[in-house]
Amino acid sequence: MNAIEKLLRKLRKNELNAMMLLMLQIKKDYTKVPSIKALVGRKNYFRVRLGNYRIIFVVNGGENKIVKISIRDESTYKNI
Repeated sequence: MNAIEKLLRKLRKNELNAMMLLMLQIKKDYTKVPSIKALVGRKNYFRVRLGNYRIIFVVNGGENKIVKISIRDESTYKNI
């Protein structure tokens, strides 16, 4: 089990539903996701806020890969 799966198991049902919908939209067409920001110093890396959670993903050609999901803290953007 990876870190993303572990975090998803800890979420409440309404948080999990919102997170899953957002992740599906990122996979489908990330340009239509609201509140997207490019990460400074990282080419093709973006983040989306969902409450206190941050979804960090990378866009490579036509493939969008979710790299990390975490609660916003000092270590959120480290080791990406």
